[in-house]
Amino acid sequence: MTLTVLSLFDGISCGRLALDRLGIKVKYYASEIDEYALKVSKHHYPDTIHLGDVRNVRYVRHTKQLVCDSGVYDVGDIDLLIGGSPCQGFSKNGKKNDFEHEESRLIYEFERIRNECRPRYLLLENVYMKAESCALISELMSGTPNVKMYDLNSDKWVCQNRRRMYWTNIPFNPDAVHTTHPLHLKELIGDGYEGVVMRLHGYTKQDDVYKKFIPDRKVAQTITKSRYFENSALRINGQFTKYTIEQMEQLQTLPVGYTIPAGSRTQRAFCVGNGWTVAIIEDIFSGIICNGRIRTTGTT
Repeated sequence: MTLTVLSLFDGISCGRLALDRLGIKVKYYASEIDEYALKVSKHHYPDTIHLGDVRNVRYVRHTKQLVCDSGVYDVGDIDLLIGGSPCQGFSKNGKKNDFEHEESRLIYEFERIRNECRPRYLLLENVYMKAESCALISELMSGTPNVKMYDLNSDKWVCQNRRRMYWTNIPFNPDAVHTTHPLHLKELIGDGYEGVVMRLHGYTKQDDVYKKFIPDRKVAQTITKSRYFENSALRINGQFTKYTIEQMEQLQTLPVGYTIPAGSRTQRAFCVGNGWTVAIIEDIFSGIICNGRIRTTGTT
């Protein structure tokens, strides 16, 4: 069976990469407007059908068509709707923490399209946020039966501290982790690894405690979209250095070199930081498979 997938805010197609690793065949439709993310996605998955701006995507239920910037497509039923909507207004570290932020309001586009296509399965990802915001998003997602919210940290899958919220109706056991990725930075960096210098939130460069060295720290701080943001630095053989792009890719459980099509190191870092920890998505999507076959219902 081939799944018909609609991915909103597709980025570098981390969702498709997870499905690919599970051997799930797909017809994949994606909405994304960032030119560098599109370069990565188109390089790895040239058969993806790109739809353009999510605000212009419509699913016409009586004809089972997608109407969008790039045309009109006969898609049939949508088996899986996925997306990680922009999070700037939800982040606890952001200046705003509400649904009025221009980009965070795009979550309502996800809800609208969900209501239009009524997918069998749903996955929505967003940043760790205050309880009130989680409750509101849970209410929005309750239009799909059996949706549950999961508070997951990437450090169970790989050596990165990355706490994110996930809403899905796919059968999923968060305690059943299937991973072959390094769980300690020493495994990733090698024998010369000595520890990290962490930028402490809430302090400025003028404060004495702006940074703190932590010997033999097991996990990296959250990989952000900017490689040059003073997120953390490594000490290797007595020398301080930044993570390489290749290390950042591994911390997101991407294949090494996956973001090369984006071009510059800055754009590659942006793509990695905006992406998903693929191993988590892979474990969630594994619930679509039962006894080697695709489940025929989205109930849990």
